[in-house]
Amino acid sequence: MASITANDIAFGFTPIIGSLLIYSGIKGTFINPLEWAKGYGLPTATAETVVVFPAATGRNLGAGFFVWAMIVAGQRTTLGVFLTCWAWAGVTDTMILIRHPRGTNVAMHARNTAILLILGPFLAWSSR
Repeated sequence: MASITANDIAFGFTPIIGSLLIYSGIKGTFINPLEWAKGYGLPTATAETVVVFPAATGRNLGAGFFVWAMIVAGQRTTLGVFLTCWAWAGVTDTMILIRHPRGTNVAMHARNTAILLILGPFLAWSSR
């Protein structure tokens, strides 16, 4: 009987990340960008100011599909490298909210970035 490794456990979290990225991409791009922008941390967003917000959630959609493609292909190393690089999206999200005079949810974005910066390198290095 094969034993479960730490890499297997880490890899087990990646479907959650991929699914949340796809969910946020669909909701923020196609369903309700204004509501999603406010939940993202921009409480002063209006229909006029949220016009470019789907660009941010559209990137999530593409990232989520890539995560799932790497899961299905079993490409753990590539997935780890991608998640590490994707952490920069979290850094910029956090910076946007810190710089916004009334930005909220900074801690959530910082937490998500930290998760990527731990999980990504772990997957990349331990999968080799």
